[in-house]
Order: sequence, then structure tokens, then C-alpha cells
Amino acid sequence: MMTKAFDSIGFYWQPLGGNNIDQISGHCYCYTDVVKCGRQSEKTSIIVDVGKFDNHQALGIKNSAAAVPDIRNLLESDKDRAQAVFITHSHPDHLNGIPHYLKAGYVFPPLYAGKYTFMILYDLLKEYQIPRSRWPKFNVINDGDVINIGSLEIEVLASSHTCFDSFGLIIKSKPATVYHSGDMKVDQSTCFRRPTNLKRLKERAGEIDYVVGDFYGIYSDGMAVKEVDTYRKLVSLIKKMQKPKVFIPVYPTHPEMYLIAFMAALKLKKNVIFYGNPDFFTYLKMIIEYGISFEKLAGKRIKISYAHNREDVAEMDNNYAVIGTFNDIPDVFEASHKDSFGIITASTYFNPLKGRLNSYNIRFVSVNDYPELQGYGHGFLGDWEYVNNLLSGRAVFIPTHCPVFMIDDFRQLAKCCGLKLISQTPQNNQIYKLSKKDAQLVSSFPAKWLVVLYNGDDMAYFSEVFQKPTSGTGFLKRTISRKRCQRRFKIYMAQRYRKQHEQN
Repeated sequence: MMTKAFDSIGFYWQPLGGNNIDQISGHCYCYTDVVKCGRQSEKTSIIVDVGKFDNHQALGIKNSAAAVPDIRNLLESDKDRAQAVFITHSHPDHLNGIPHYLKAGYVFPPLYAGKYTFMILYDLLKEYQIPRSRWPKFNVINDGDVINIGSLEIEVLASSHTCFDSFGLIIKSKPATVYHSGDMKVDQSTCFRRPTNLKRLKERAGEIDYVVGDFYGIYSDGMAVKEVDTYRKLVSLIKKMQKPKVFIPVYPTHPEMYLIAFMAALKLKKNVIFYGNPDFFTYLKMIIEYGISFEKLAGKRIKISYAHNREDVAEMDNNYAVIGTFNDIPDVFEASHKDSFGIITASTYFNPLKGRLNSYNIRFVSVNDYPELQGYGHGFLGDWEYVNNLLSGRAVFIPTHCPVFMIDDFRQLAKCCGLKLISQTPQNNQIYKLSKKDAQLVSSFPAKWLVVLYNGDDMAYFSEVFQKPTSGTGFLKRTISRKRCQRRFKIYMAQRYRKQHEQN
């Protein structure tokens, strides 16, 4: 929603999804720069990410297919229309709102994203049978690109995350410069893709006034798990167990785990069987089309199979790793406690598989035993302390990608760590005017989602629902509930005060 606030000269930031009450999805942000041009003013607006809201069923609309942030005015109003959409990476909570808007008949401005992100989007547009004549214009971006949109200058910076071509953006206007991190961790050991461009971030440290940061992992202390440590742990566990058959399920949208698991198997000269549901093979195909050749990596050291019939399994000489998305173990693998071992690389996604392994009496380990197995795409508290130091402590942090309550509870710890937070915790649909001096809240509307419905005529229809708590007893309560955050933050703060006392 646009307001008269945008009629005055200035630089504005508005979260439309990503500063939710509790659930963490449906990310979408708008940057608007209003500059004086003679006696008139000119407005430049860009959208960063158009994700889907995962828990749409909890919004209470019968037969809902999805929920998306409300950007209708930015797409249909001549006065407020956005000039560009930037997609930071390919994950559904940042990308998958686009097909639903296109199915509802909306026309998008030019899109800017990485090659892999567009590969995923192309596949989505084909799945939703959207004619090519209605596809937006696609512009492929890379680390280091500088793009001028109206009065805004946008520099693209690589970010370490769990997929190819994940980017942050340095968005420069006359009143202020923002580093929009996208999903990011500091880790420089990323596998087959560029890590976070810390060098460029440091070079521009003196300009950056605000960091719109991915604070999803802020409730964990220290640095996010390095991918090289995940690889080493996989190698160590496979060697230690000395079982000929190893089952390594991986989260479907995280191609880095496909590659890390494969490289661990290659290191130990274990043959590889890729196995899983159609969703897994779709992502595996994307990785291969992106330019990763498993056969070339393997050379003549191991055999690779993309099927799991008896003939293929027999060729693996009873020495293989099964890598993929699966919650079952077919009889063709003839798995038993004598020759098999499982390594579970996600906390809850593979719970049915744990039951299946138990029924076979097959030993397994999980991220509960070895947290480094999860490969992590979001920065922990230590990552953001590192970024803060890199920026010489001058930037103000605007947290996103986390529940509002988390930031409310984080404030005291942030002060202890030397992180300057925006004075008010942002919520969806608020509008902030950013200047080098301060961030001023200028407008606050009730936040809402657009629930997507399909009524059999191949068109999408939107139903407005005001934002409300939706986590229930699901994922959020088990992982980053308010009580757990408060408890952790108190512990971390006590540790830092003790360390400061010892240094003094």
C-alpha cells in the first residue's frame, strides 16, 4: 500500500513479508526513492523478493493453494508501479509468489536474478502453464554487477547460502545506502559457488548506513556451520561406522548438501545412488543443467546411478551411498543392521525415515547428535557480530527473516554485542524513511496476506486475510519459540559480560 508519505522527498523501506508475527516465510520488501526533478518529484521503486507464505492453511481460507505478500499496487498502479523486481535466490519463500501473481493476470516489471534462480523460475512457470508471452523480462545478474534503476544504484554481492547464485544487494540512494543481505552466512568454504563477498562489503563499509539483515539464525551463538566442517563430519562418520551401505537423505531445495554428500562418498570411494521423489530429481536435474557433472567429478573412481532397480544396485558391488530425498528404504537395497548406516541431515523432515531405520534395527545419527550435519544457510549471532565489525560498527541493523518477538527480545543482547538496531522492531506493511541520521517510522498499516484460490478456470484469485499468529504447535514452537529465545539470549549475554569482566 502506498501513502502520501511517498510524495515527500526521501528514501523509504517497507517490509511486505519477512517481518511476520511468528512464521518465517513469504519474504518481500519494497525500496522507494523519491527525488526532486525541477518542480516535480520522481519516484523509483524496486521490489526485493516475492515469496510464498508456507503455512497458508492456518490463515483459515478453505481450499487455499498458497498465500503471497500484497504487492498489487506496485504492479498495477501507474503512479506507484515498481520499475524492477530483484530475487535474491531460488528458495520458495523468496521466489514462489511470482507464478501466482502471473496466474492472477498481473504484469511484472523486469526481473533481476541469478542464472540458477531463473532456472527454477522457468520450471515453475512451465508447471503453472503460463504462456511465454506473459513472462516478465529476465535479466541475469552476477557478483559485482552494478545496475541503475531510476535514481537507485544497486550493486550485486554474492552471498553464502544453500543454493547457487544467492545474492545480497547494496542499494544506494542520496539519503542513505542499504546492504540488503538476502539469506546469508559469513562462511567462505561454500561448495561449487561463490561465498559472501566480504572483500567488497569491507571496501564499501564507509558508505553503508543500514543492514537489512537475515536474522533467522540469530538465536544460535558463534558462527554458522561451515560447509567444509559438514563435509569432514560426513567423511568421519562414514569411516568410523565401516558399513558398506550408507543412507544420506538431503533436504530437496539445498543443492549444497547433494554436493557435499557426493564429495564425501567420492573421498571414501563409495559408489553413489541418487534416489528420491520427483521433487528431488527435479532439483538434481537443475544442478546438472547448471553445469555440475557428477560423472566428471567421479572420473573412474566410483560408479553413479540415477535409478535403483536390482541391476543398477547389483553393479554397485555392495559398496555405496544412497543420496537423495527419501523417507523409506526400498527392498531392493536389502538394508540390514549388519551392513547399513543412516546419516540424517535435517532435524524434522526425515522423521518417517528414522522410524523405518528403527524398524530395520539400523543404526543412524542425526543433527541432534552432530549439529554440523545440517549444513546451514543463515548467519548465527557470531556472523552478524563479524559483519558489524567489518562495517566498523557504524551501520544500523534492520532485522528481517525472523519473528517480531525475536527482535524485541534480542535488543539487550544486541547492545551488549555492540550491534545498533533500528529503534522500533519493524513489522510487515510499516514504512520507514531512511536517512544517514535515522530511520523514521512514517506509516503503519495492518499487515495482510493474499490467500490464493484456484476455482477450476485456470485463474488465480486472491482473498485478503489480515496477518495473525499461525505457528500453533508446529515447527516454530519446537525450534525458536519465544521462551527458548529469551533463555538463550540471557545465557549469551551472561557469557559476554563475563568475558568483558575477565578482559578488564
